[in-house]
Amino acid sequence: MVWTGLVLDWIKAYRNQLIGAGVAIVVVGTSVAGWQYYRGYRQDLAARAYNRAFLEYQEGRYEAALEAFQDLREEGEAPYDKLADLYLANSYIALEQPAKAVEVLGSVAGTGGDGFVDQVMLVTLGLAQEMDNACDEAITTLNRALDRAGPLRQEAMLGKARCSARLGNNQDAAETYKAYLKEFPDGETVEIALRLQQLEGNSN
Repeated sequence: MVWTGLVLDWIKAYRNQLIGAGVAIVVVGTSVAGWQYYRGYRQDLAARAYNRAFLEYQEGRYEAALEAFQDLREEGEAPYDKLADLYLANSYIALEQPAKAVEVLGSVAGTGGDGFVDQVMLVTLGLAQEMDNACDEAITTLNRALDRAGPLRQEAMLGKARCSARLGNNQDAAETYKAYLKEFPDGETVEIALRLQQLEGNSN
């Protein structure tokens, strides 16, 4: 009874603080639940916006795709913001505006920590740089892409070989083509064989 009395006295003395703490707990709990609902709602909107933008891109309406992906990019909802960067750049490439693709990806490619997505973004950036006659930068970018796991290793190696040849680095180009054929023997074509033969002839 003594302890009960002490507890009751303590509750009376600190009643306002206890009520405040209880209200804070309820507010925090409600806020967390509300935030989770809001985040889910935002993610759902971003997913729908991405699907609409991607449809524009797939059907070749690149101007419309640019506008849609730019809006999605500005929303900043992961992972759709990175995908928006990627398809924004690809839309510019399709419209033969590689300099704008380089501008989009120049500061973001290879910074996400995701090897797969990073490689795709780096290869896209490297090919845009190649199209923009910036082969020195393209080789650096494509070498970064080759350090990451992903589906575009073949494209990275071929882009690196082409740029090396354009810069007059015939030996580097020939070695890259040889490495490519060793790693991807099914990728051998008449065009690659002729390029390799010509490069080896020019290197001698």
